[in-house]
Amino acid sequence: MLHNIKKNFWFSKKEDDMLKKKADLCCLSEAALVRMLVMSFKPKEAPPKEFYTKINELNMVGVNLKQLIAKANTLGFTDIDRLNKVVARIDELTYDIKCCYTKPEKDVEFWQ
Repeated sequence: MLHNIKKNFWFSKKEDDMLKKKADLCCLSEAALVRMLVMSFKPKEAPPKEFYTKINELNMVGVNLKQLIAKANTLGFTDIDRLNKVVARIDELTYDIKCCYTKPEKDVEFWQ
């Protein structure tokens, strides 16, 4: 989405500190946080660093499996489809986990 309209806001020191703190907790810029709130999304706090370590490990398992599939395919093994399904499930699981912990939720009743 193109952001081409500039808005200026006045905040008290307390409000400014709260905005900075909440934006930092979500790993967002202050402008991104305000835009998200205006669009009725509830941002989530950034997960701990261990989360990203575990996601990277899960991705590496998928990469290793893909390499094994390529090798098995060249050697003529026949159960490649089953291995491809496992890789697809790992990719799906990784996406689901990321969404669960990082994707903001739309809350249409937020402003009601």
